[in-house]
Amino acid sequence: MNFRYKLMQFMSGRYGVDKLFYVLFGVASVLSIVNCFVREIWLQFIVYAVVIYAFYRILSRNITARRKENQFFNKLIMGIKYKRNIHRQRKADYSHIYKRCPACHVVLRLPRRKGKHTTVCPKCNKEFKVYVFKA
Repeated sequence: MNFRYKLMQFMSGRYGVDKLFYVLFGVASVLSIVNCFVREIWLQFIVYAVVIYAFYRILSRNITARRKENQFFNKLIMGIKYKRNIHRQRKADYSHIYKRCPACHVVLRLPRRKGKHTTVCPKCNKEFKVYVFKA
């Protein structure tokens, strides 16, 4: 029997590698490079802890717990990407401004006109003033 077959047999029923593993290993690599310049013992222990946890996740047989961790991580990353995309879209929109209603906190897309304006929230029907400095 060759090594590859034995490795496949050993990994059978174990969780394996996912996106969170790659992120953990990347964080450990960056911290290790930083530690080459800083030379702190506690930073090296953090690197060891992250690497041990990453390999623990690979070899774990508790697949449901590892899957939940990965789903939480993916949800967190997707939320960050979504907010970044929204921010980029709003920044690229030169003809509108985005303001929050002070009462219900919904984000309103308003036309960009220089000066003081009074607007009405379509959700709660509350009037509030909007000041636009640049047109």
